[in-house]
Amino acid sequence: MKSDSKPLQGFWSRDLGERLRPILVAGVVGLMLSSLAIHAQTPDRRAEFEVASIRPNTTNERMYFGLRGGNLTVRNITVKGLIQIAYGKRDFQITGGPGWIASEFFDIDAKAESPARATHDMLKSLLAARFNLALHRETKNAPVYSLVAAKGGIKMKPSADQTEPEKGGPKELRAGRIAGEGIPMYVLTNLLSNALGRTVINNTGLTGKYDVDLQYGSDSLQPQSSAGDGLAAADVLEIAIFTAVEKQLGLKLESTKAPQEVLVVDRVEHPSAN
Repeated sequence: MKSDSKPLQGFWSRDLGERLRPILVAGVVGLMLSSLAIHAQTPDRRAEFEVASIRPNTTNERMYFGLRGGNLTVRNITVKGLIQIAYGKRDFQITGGPGWIASEFFDIDAKAESPARATHDMLKSLLAARFNLALHRETKNAPVYSLVAAKGGIKMKPSADQTEPEKGGPKELRAGRIAGEGIPMYVLTNLLSNALGRTVINNTGLTGKYDVDLQYGSDSLQPQSSAGDGLAAADVLEIAIFTAVEKQLGLKLESTKAPQEVLVVDRVEHPSAN
């Protein structure tokens, strides 16, 4: 994917490194008996958009995803990207399906019936109705990285402000750079997961917020020709990240396996007519 990275609900990177969150609905008390009878006969239905227009996009425009009020606006995003957003998964957590779901891009304009608000559940419904998407979840032992303290000790500085440990993020996030103050460990592991294309699990024992300045890049590594021969660009970048994490943060990434939930695409088709 070809674009810069921005947070969800705004500009969305083609790496789609970021992530994504479902919502549910409940009912009333008044007609309890009849309601129970109805639910016994028919399964709950997910909320849907009232109208939706889907068009192919063959431009190089910046990717965009927005849920505002009752409206969904999508620009230049793949079906695989939409699945990531709807179900809160990363690219490497989705398998199956034809190749076009990651190579063909779409624009979507959808509107919820007033006064409903547009939700990620509505996006799931749209994918099922218009792309005939069917998928299931599987948990399997998969390769992951375990983030542990390196032998030399932690080199990150604990942030002066340790309040609201669940909040915080980088001020600078781009290819080869993660920097900011007050970054929780779960945010750091998520960012490393995106960069490495594999889940990173925090086994450091650290729970606070830290000031992080991580700079990495394949150009910072200059292996001897014998060591570099046959290495793919992804391998060189991985080595660069491993080296930077240990030297600059005092942490170490170790390859291991752990149970991971993945989404498996069973069926998907090009979108039905508007």
